[in-house]
Amino acid sequence: MATTLATKSLTAQTASEAHDLLNAAVEELQKIAAIDADCGIMVTRTGPGQFTVELSDDVPYGITQESHLS
Repeated sequence: MATTLATKSLTAQTASEAHDLLNAAVEELQKIAAIDADCGIMVTRTGPGQFTVELSDDVPYGITQESHLS
């Protein structure tokens, strides 16, 4: 079972805005992940222009994994 350690929810109006917001969120969570080096980052597209970026112990440290909810 996955444990979520930190989560950011993002909403973007344009692809460019989504790109910028996602990069900033991933960079922020990479810094947190580096403290214990025991989890990776899961990026989930939850809807049009909506994303969740979270630290997850289901993702190996150093990996950023993408997912799409149907």
